[in-house]
Amino acid sequence: MPTSIFQVFRLFGRYKLRFFISQFMMLVAAVCIVAYASLISPLVDEGMVNGDLEAALDIGIAMLVLVIVMGVSIAIAGSQAVFFSQGTAFYIRRELYNTIQGYSFENFDHRPTGDLMVRLNADVVNIQNAVLYTLLLGSLAPFLLLLTIAMALINTPDLVWVVVVVIIAVLGVMAVLVPAIDRAYRKRQAALDELNGTFQENLTGISVVKAFVREQYEMEKFDEKAVNLRGPEYQAAWRVAYMAPLLTGLGQIAIILAMWAGGENVLSGGGLSVGDVSTFTQYMALIITPLALLAQVMPLVLRGDVSAKRIIEAVETEPTIQEPEEPIEVGEASVAGRVVFENVSFAFRRADGTYDPPALRNINLTIEPGQQVGFLGATGAGKSALVNLIPRFYDVTEGRITIDGVDVRSVPLHDLRQTVGIALQEAVLFQQPLRPNLKFGDPEAEDETMFEAAKAADAFGFVSRLPEAWDAPVARRGYNFSGGQRQRLSITRALTPQPSVIILDDSTSALDASTEGRVQAAIPSFMKGATTIYVAQRISALIDLDHIYLLDQGEIIAEGTHEELLASSPLYQEIYESQLGRGITAGLDLEEVTP
Repeated sequence: MPTSIFQVFRLFGRYKLRFFISQFMMLVAAVCIVAYASLISPLVDEGMVNGDLEAALDIGIAMLVLVIVMGVSIAIAGSQAVFFSQGTAFYIRRELYNTIQGYSFENFDHRPTGDLMVRLNADVVNIQNAVLYTLLLGSLAPFLLLLTIAMALINTPDLVWVVVVVIIAVLGVMAVLVPAIDRAYRKRQAALDELNGTFQENLTGISVVKAFVREQYEMEKFDEKAVNLRGPEYQAAWRVAYMAPLLTGLGQIAIILAMWAGGENVLSGGGLSVGDVSTFTQYMALIITPLALLAQVMPLVLRGDVSAKRIIEAVETEPTIQEPEEPIEVGEASVAGRVVFENVSFAFRRADGTYDPPALRNINLTIEPGQQVGFLGATGAGKSALVNLIPRFYDVTEGRITIDGVDVRSVPLHDLRQTVGIALQEAVLFQQPLRPNLKFGDPEAEDETMFEAAKAADAFGFVSRLPEAWDAPVARRGYNFSGGQRQRLSITRALTPQPSVIILDDSTSALDASTEGRVQAAIPSFMKGATTIYVAQRISALIDLDHIYLLDQGEIIAEGTHEELLASSPLYQEIYESQLGRGITAGLDLEEVTP
């Protein structure tokens, strides 16, 4: 039975007044409906059978007043219910989005984008509809049911057994159909996650699909996911379709049963009048009404309950990177930028809590303030994993990392990530003008600072030539700029806040050697003594750095300057010759170079 959806009603203190108004007015409407039915007995017995025209007129006026009050009450209840449900959707969507913003990288590793999109959109809409129709119809049904049973007990106790039989039959039908509908909706939402994920992945990689002419394959893959969605949708739909006529049919049978039992009582002089039987028939009709309402509302509630469980699960997911319990405040201006790795090991964690094989093993290194260092290695050597530990995108599995002697896990995340800037290889820009994109890390930065950062990243020239210059529009993910331009803009964005430690994670891979050289030469003068860390697969990007670390399978196997590594490391020599040409080291007296 649904339980999670009712937790929603406890979340919205600001809307409680509207909730209570809607339910009070629904109760008023239910009272009017039952009172209207109760007036049928005197209308028939006194007005029609006895021929009392005045009594019939008075009762008719009273019934008219009840109808008007009922209509006004339902209208007020409806307006308040709509506001409450819309407010519910707004609050859930906002809170879920805010929660997602607090997720860590590992949370996103385990939760596909398509899954989050379904929860933020389809699941929120399901909850909104469930809340709306529960307030409008779901509350009216029990009010009517309880009031009708009470009036039947008072006015026609001899026929109450008919009501009991109907209720038992209805509960039996719902006990069979409702759990199956609930299971089908759960499968449906899971299948919808997969379908949405496939669609999102296809759109993201549409250029690859077109390049390899794999449209037919993608259509077949999507069709398979659509078939998987169709199954549980059908299972839920046919049960919902059967529920309404079954409940309505039971109600009609109950009316026939009531008329038969009541008519026999009247004819045998058992104490019931024609008006009593007419009133009880109306009571049975009123019992049919909430049953029909339940048949309409229950599928919506079940769907909303499944979605509510998914929303609650997402909201209650804790970020894997937590703020320190006893934070050490670090002033950005006072950070020198000395980065130390002490016996650091790291492994990615799977969704089930187990760990992959270590990506890094026993890393020990010291980067002095103002140094320019680089990490070189083949794909999968652990370069990006290593630098991602500095701003705590992930936490170390063993050991610790310090900046100026302070463990990064003791620094508030905001302060740490203001201190450590990073430009990634995949340069993602946002769909807004260029200026806020470049000031993303420091919206209050002066334009002059942004201009100087752009000059250091070799982006000033091509941006200045754009028709709108620094207010130029940016397409989705920045696709109206070339790969090299996006990388230079990404570097500008990382430099503009002027962090104490700057990480360039293969962020010049799309640049030609000449442009890459200009960028590397300009960054130190702009950053004014900041610690600069480069990650690269091209050895040409690291030759002029103060220190180079060579990684292989998660371990540092060699370190030193370019000349020292060229003299002492066979792997470094192999990389150098493979990228810059064999024989390039010929004539160099390697023995004169101190390791």
